[in-house]
Amino acid sequence: MATDVYEKMARIQEVIRQLNIHQSDNSSDVTNQFGYIKFGRSDIDSTTRLSQYIRLALQTDATTVVQFMKDAWQLPTPNLIISVTGGGKRCHMPAHLRKTFQRGLVAAAATTDAWIITAGTNAGVVKGVGEALNNYRYKNRRNGLDVPCIGIGTWKYTAGNDQLVRPVVDSSVNTNTSLLDQPAKFRQHSRLQIESTVLDAVDESYIRTYAVKQPEDKRCDLEPNHTHFLLFEGKSSINDTALLQRARIEKYSREINTTDIAGKTLVPIVMILVEGGPYSVRTICQALKSNTPLVVVKGTGRAADLVANLHLFFSEKETGNKQKSELNAILEAARSEENSWVDEIKEDLCQVLYQQKQLVVIFEFENPRHHGQLEDAILEAVFNGAKFSGDNLDEQMKLAMAWQKFDYAKKHILTDATISRWTENDLYEVLIEALHRNYVDFVILLMNYGTSLRKLTVQHLEELYASAEVDSGLPIDDKIKGDIPTREEYYACYFPQATELYRISSNKNQPLGQNATREFFLWAIFVDRFELAKYLCSKTWNPATSPLLAATIYRYALTMPLHTAKKQRYRDNATEFDKYATAIIDQCFHTDEDFAVDLLNQPAAAFDNVKPLQLAEEASCQTFLASECVQKYLDETWYGHINYKRRAINMRILLCTFFLPLLPLFSVFLPYVRKRQQIRNELKPQIYEMMPALPKFDQINTRNPIRWSKRIVYFYQAPIVRFFYNVIFFALFLGLFSYVLLIDYLPLNMHSNKDLYMKILPIPITEIALHICTWSLIGEEVYQFSHSNFYEYISSVWNLIDVSAIILYLIAFVTRFILHETFFMISKIFLCLDLILWFVRTLYLFSAFERLGPKLLMIFNTMRDLSFFLCFILVFLCGFSITSWSLLSSAGQINWIYNDDGKLLNITISVDKQNTWTWQLLRDIAQYGVWKVFGQVDPIGGTDSYSNIAFILAIIFVAIANILLLNVLIALFNVTIQNVQEKSHDLWRYQRFLIVSEFSKKPILPAPFNLLYYAFCMIRFVVMRINQSRSYQRSITTEVLLDDVKTTDDEIQGQFRISDEMRRETAIAEDYWHDVFKLNKKGDIETTLQNLEQKIDLLQEKKKTTTTNHHPSNKRLHYGSDV
Repeated sequence: MATDVYEKMARIQEVIRQLNIHQSDNSSDVTNQFGYIKFGRSDIDSTTRLSQYIRLALQTDATTVVQFMKDAWQLPTPNLIISVTGGGKRCHMPAHLRKTFQRGLVAAAATTDAWIITAGTNAGVVKGVGEALNNYRYKNRRNGLDVPCIGIGTWKYTAGNDQLVRPVVDSSVNTNTSLLDQPAKFRQHSRLQIESTVLDAVDESYIRTYAVKQPEDKRCDLEPNHTHFLLFEGKSSINDTALLQRARIEKYSREINTTDIAGKTLVPIVMILVEGGPYSVRTICQALKSNTPLVVVKGTGRAADLVANLHLFFSEKETGNKQKSELNAILEAARSEENSWVDEIKEDLCQVLYQQKQLVVIFEFENPRHHGQLEDAILEAVFNGAKFSGDNLDEQMKLAMAWQKFDYAKKHILTDATISRWTENDLYEVLIEALHRNYVDFVILLMNYGTSLRKLTVQHLEELYASAEVDSGLPIDDKIKGDIPTREEYYACYFPQATELYRISSNKNQPLGQNATREFFLWAIFVDRFELAKYLCSKTWNPATSPLLAATIYRYALTMPLHTAKKQRYRDNATEFDKYATAIIDQCFHTDEDFAVDLLNQPAAAFDNVKPLQLAEEASCQTFLASECVQKYLDETWYGHINYKRRAINMRILLCTFFLPLLPLFSVFLPYVRKRQQIRNELKPQIYEMMPALPKFDQINTRNPIRWSKRIVYFYQAPIVRFFYNVIFFALFLGLFSYVLLIDYLPLNMHSNKDLYMKILPIPITEIALHICTWSLIGEEVYQFSHSNFYEYISSVWNLIDVSAIILYLIAFVTRFILHETFFMISKIFLCLDLILWFVRTLYLFSAFERLGPKLLMIFNTMRDLSFFLCFILVFLCGFSITSWSLLSSAGQINWIYNDDGKLLNITISVDKQNTWTWQLLRDIAQYGVWKVFGQVDPIGGTDSYSNIAFILAIIFVAIANILLLNVLIALFNVTIQNVQEKSHDLWRYQRFLIVSEFSKKPILPAPFNLLYYAFCMIRFVVMRINQSRSYQRSITTEVLLDDVKTTDDEIQGQFRISDEMRRETAIAEDYWHDVFKLNKKGDIETTLQNLEQKIDLLQEKKKTTTTNHHPSNKRLHYGSDV
């Protein structure tokens, strides 16, 4: 703590020296009275909040004071300044009004990141301000929220100011030189001793303990919940000079330089009057002359009620001879309440109120105008001040954003009547502000009035990335804690292969153009602003692809280390975008089926030509992949050119695969069709332009018959044919595997024993064929692994089964060729276990069938439940089996020998400790308890105490295992089966997509003939590499020459051509998004109505309380000072 305090105090002292701030008007030395105030006598701990103070000359220039607060105290730039003035020591507000004032003040300050400026005294209305801030601080301690509250007072008026006088610190303490000159063995001890001394000096010098036990005459102590104090050294405690100094500080605080992306503007200010006396009246007069809006809390008495009555008078009537009597009556009524100061200020007050009446807002608790909310009255005053000072509409809009008053902005600031007064630059500035603040309603309003993202620049985009809060966005790899990721870092993490998305203009002032919506959409996702990203998603090109891209980003974020709550939120966001993409593609499908199917494989020009199905597969968008449009696409892909609409087409294809599989002559008799794209390519362009709509592809197959050679090619290209071939092969493979294990798996024929084998081969021919088939499967798995992402590969259960089966086979294969009984035993055992996994692997083929696919999911989900159940049963099983076996085996291990009189003669132990602890013991223990789980209970024959206890334990264990735990497991199975049954159709559709996608990428020939295909692919790859290297060498010279000619235009670079299909897709999606936002608005209205009902009930209860508090017997007049 000492280091932290020293750094801050050193910075403050440096700022004081630079600004030349004096302690008093009579001294030329800079002030040394500054530091921290610790209120109370308690020790400092982690929860102690210290306030900062400085003592300075009253004649210090106000701009210097504001600069000091910014540089030395480093106060955050406010969006609003709230100045509170009013009653002092004897100010007593009604309880309900006091709570309303405190709640409204804190709500306004916290919402707008405001500064609160008061007199800093611990009395009256200022004390109420401190209590409100203290309650707010306790409620938000976890978030570290603290509203800056600045007390501006005078040094002489502060009670106990002698406690704030800093003593002179002994300068002999030197922490830099003494340690270096000491021996190493004494260095650590000396360093600790000096640190302790320095900390004591810091506490004594910079952290001043402040506690006023007894009140002092004409003085007031400081309010402990203020964060900062400016204590001016003046000739008197309250005078016009101090009043003017506070007004000047408030004025120049508005001009504090802002550093946000919205630009430099004046900070709005508002003054609140609560009760008060002559000092408060002079304060508000000075504020109104400076065009500072005023909120008067009526009903608090004295000055507040007088100002409220005068404002009502000047607002309703023009002054004249007839109204003079009414005005005098108002003043006389205030004077009759022993407010003798009315005569001193009436002329100045009346003149200011008459001239600046537009800046005054009267807040009444029971008036429905502000619904009992002080923050609404403050907002109205701020807007009045903006209008009165001639601020532009964009400034008023920024105020509405700061207060989150969308309804006001929609009704009064940006309307059909005011849109002509807006300039294009003002609209863009406000749009950037709305994006920065994440106010979706304001973004929608601005874009509905024609404000486009296209003209926003690269600089705007980078500033938005830089303005994000630390650790608020999506996680990225290798991020340094505390750093804000840039656009390039996000793209490198989430789009490592999409090089086109990186391309952006190097000119920071270059408009983003067509890419603007995409860039801001991705920015909203990366900084985790879901609602804003959802709206920008509706404005992108390729609207069916953009939600899938968002889902992909969120799914990838889930793979990184995250908190559970964040993971669930990202998962929910990905699911929402999945639903949006499904709804859009379904809308397109219902409009035009062929158009929607074509969209699935059409590259998205706005997103680096990525395909929707590719994104959906990467993000596991089950809802999208289960949509009707995708299912029709799968039908066409699964059957290829074969007409799947014909009767019994599956059986006909299966029969063709059985007869001469490598030369399917019967396949020429299957019905084939041409695809739509193939038809478009074959038709002449002029004929194609004359056709308004192409006929369905199965209607023209008779016009141009397909040749028999094409039919054979089409037959092999269909994924369903490859599927049937793999099914046939796998059945033969399992049959061969089983035959080898049952009959032909024998030791190696090392001595050419012809009785063992037909030839001198070391292993049988059937086993050789088995190894060839298995190695072909291994090659296929290696090919699949090399062409897929690692995390995607290991996330599939079937891939893990494949890897496990391959590992078991490799162990069995290696140990197979070691001629030793133990290794042969290991080889056969592992090969038998391998066969089990290959049989289980056949279940994957069931996913292609609608009736069997969901049942397979039920099996896997119930197995997951079973794994949890085994954890419970193992606890009871171990406890019961070990206990019971130890009891039953005790009689055989220990022999007690007694004589005829029953006296113990000897004890014999028949236990060989060296051979007792064996695997057989563990097997006996497990076997004794496991079968009882399934109800197979062996009778216990003994009658001794051991056996009796074991008998009782067996009854208890069987009851728990068979009645309680098994019934719990059955209940879990029922719940799991019901959940799967509800989603069975969609789950099967998703599994079907995976099947079709996998077999579309498989080689044409099944194993083991696929080895020929892989050899061909390897040769082709090598040849292509050689050709590419040769062409690269030839193109080096050409590229060097082109570098001089290729001048990339940043405005054209990265732009894409908008096709008719993109326009049609966008038009269809607009209708859907319109319904979505309309439905959300309806839900918000229902929520608002519910809140209004609750508020009405609350107001009714408060009305009863108000009636009680307004009883004449409860009214009292309070007189005293004001602040």
